[in-house]
Amino acid sequence: MARRASEAAKLFVDFANETGSPYHTVSACAKLLKASGFNELSDGKPWPLTRGGRYFVTKGGSEIMAFVVGGKFLQAGAQSGFSIVGAHTDSPCLRLRPNSKMSSSGMLQVGIQTYGGGLWHTWFDRPLGVAGKVVVHETAPGQAEPSLAEKLVRIPEPLMILPNLAIHLQSAEERAAFKVNNETHLQPVLCSKQFDDAAGSASSRPEDGIFATAPPALLEVVAARLGCQPSDIVDADLCLMDAQPSCLAGLYQEFISSPRIDNLLSTWAAIQGLCEFAASDAAAASEDVCVAVSFDHEECGSQSACGAESATLPGWLEVLMSGLEVPQSERAGLFARSFLVSADCAHGLHPNYAAKHQSEHRPDFHKGIVIKSNANQRYATTAITAALFREVCKQAAVPVQDFVVRNDSPCGSTIGPILSTKLGIRTIDVGAPQWAMHSCRETCATSDAGHLLTLCRGFFQSFRKIDSAARQL
Repeated sequence: MARRASEAAKLFVDFANETGSPYHTVSACAKLLKASGFNELSDGKPWPLTRGGRYFVTKGGSEIMAFVVGGKFLQAGAQSGFSIVGAHTDSPCLRLRPNSKMSSSGMLQVGIQTYGGGLWHTWFDRPLGVAGKVVVHETAPGQAEPSLAEKLVRIPEPLMILPNLAIHLQSAEERAAFKVNNETHLQPVLCSKQFDDAAGSASSRPEDGIFATAPPALLEVVAARLGCQPSDIVDADLCLMDAQPSCLAGLYQEFISSPRIDNLLSTWAAIQGLCEFAASDAAAASEDVCVAVSFDHEECGSQSACGAESATLPGWLEVLMSGLEVPQSERAGLFARSFLVSADCAHGLHPNYAAKHQSEHRPDFHKGIVIKSNANQRYATTAITAALFREVCKQAAVPVQDFVVRNDSPCGSTIGPILSTKLGIRTIDVGAPQWAMHSCRETCATSDAGHLLTLCRGFFQSFRKIDSAARQL
């Protein structure tokens, strides 16, 4: 198991080091899928599908769904359904504002917005890179006039820094509690005006268009990376990111130290697990359509065209059923037999803050996947979905733990309750334990990366047999 965990952890680290924005997460997923023989489909068009086929589709560059059609899907006697693992592609971060050009005290800065509920104090004193989507004017081959084109850019070099205030300049009250004003304290420094002037390009820069709203020095770096002119840039959605690569850590390298573990880890495990399932003999024998899907904007409520609250997933499943010529009379039964694993990281027991956990529900590192429950439906777990999940884990030899929040503590939520409501399918909320959720840099265990990957692959392989044998109300 230790060897498998180490291999899984290294695969995840490599995956994480290709990301930096939701767009790059989807791009990294697509790379894995194409390498495993999956065919890309077009959103908004009919899908010609076959049993045994492997497919994926994206929306807006930040949402992705991949699926494998079982070789025995809806054949005589089959109890087919959708076996789904769902996650999200986004993480809390600092994102550039539309008008991000600013300066103060001889320093050129970058105006940002806070995205999601981040631990913003952890972004201080870290070299920061940038990644995201850029819209440019580009003349395509065969075109006489330039048209708009979307491009991905990822600059892992440390372009910016968000400096802390020296202790000597803080009051006793400020030293006692580090309080961040999100508007005035979170604007990173790009460079000094002195060095920018000495670079010799400031005097020749235009002052209109994108140059009036974005830092020209940053535009030049982005344009150079894209192979275009700064004046070709029309707009952008750029995320700041920790410039330090993801890595293994600890005396025995038993930890993963990485930005965006919440929820890159779940997205990676769902996609990688589906790829491994597709390559196995189990795919040809499967009665289900096995699905891995990851949404954008979970960290701010999921209400967007690419979020779990949208009509996208229900629409995709309808197109999928049409592509497989599923009769209308059988579609309700298909959903009734379906199951969703909502995979989002869980709060691992912190050695310095153990009292923050409910005393009988303290998920430990290395001890398996966490079932998350909440009586008020902040998580979608029920008794039967938990029981079915435990059977899947048992067959996959994956240990299981339980988590509930203390009664005097607020409870987060996930895509689980949203999709359970929209699709009317049985759902469970689970995740690998981690520390420092929503920090600029987070930590999880290498073994739990292995557990999550094994669980996702095992779920696709064994769920239908377990579910069909269960006697449910």
